[in-house]
Amino acid sequence: MEEHIIENIILKTVDIPTLPPIAMKVMNLIKDDFASLSVMEETISRDQGFVTRLLRIANSPYYGQDRKIEDIKQALLLIGFETLKSLVIATALRDLHRKFGVFEQRLWEHSLGVGLCSSLLAIITRMAKPDEALVCGLIHDVGKTIINNSMPEIYPQLYDKLYENGGTIKDLESETFGFDHTIIGSLISKKWKLPEKLEMVITYHHTYPYPDYEDVAYADICNIVRVADQICNSIGIGLKKPLEITVDYESLDLSEDAYTELVGLFKIQFEKQKDNLLG
Repeated sequence: MEEHIIENIILKTVDIPTLPPIAMKVMNLIKDDFASLSVMEETISRDQGFVTRLLRIANSPYYGQDRKIEDIKQALLLIGFETLKSLVIATALRDLHRKFGVFEQRLWEHSLGVGLCSSLLAIITRMAKPDEALVCGLIHDVGKTIINNSMPEIYPQLYDKLYENGGTIKDLESETFGFDHTIIGSLISKKWKLPEKLEMVITYHHTYPYPDYEDVAYADICNIVRVADQICNSIGIGLKKPLEITVDYESLDLSEDAYTELVGLFKIQFEKQKDNLLG
């Protein structure tokens, strides 16, 4: 099916939102070569919920800080403008939920788990920067949030089918709607003018090997998020129960022993971090 036909079907079915106002303001400031740190700090400080989530992520162990980051200026100096661009998007995701019940909490917990696991895989494999992997994992399933916002009565039922019959949520989406969350995510990426790396991860985190016609420089980060997603599904992060799924850890040149050790470490770190980052 041609791309514009798919897009027309989606736009008749799903409400594609604009980027939350605080995120749009910060993104515009990041693009401004003359924007100062103080202006950035003042803009972000206007949204306390955004500040809280940004500081929680800045204080995660993946930034390797021994001391607590207590204000926006410290966070900006630590994270840097380039990473902030991606982090702003990930942090703003919580604002997209029209309601936040048990199902939405699970979607967010899964994205958080994939973010933390991606960061850990990046550290172990040295195939990506841990902070970039964290953000890519956090935002990879933005398409699911958009579908759920538009069809909150229908979308959770797909997960009930998934638990009962197996398969993949991506296939169930395609069978039910004629499109899946990666296609929605690609549209969102273009509408929001996201950094290209994020767009590629959102679009191709279920694709392996990475498409030859795209920039192969993004293949490693896409694969890291793909494997992290499989790991989280296999142990039930953000799900009612674990899914029966094969984890393709060998695609990251990990041995079975290294993979087993990594999963054990991830479970421990996730339990430590989830209360700080899920709020």
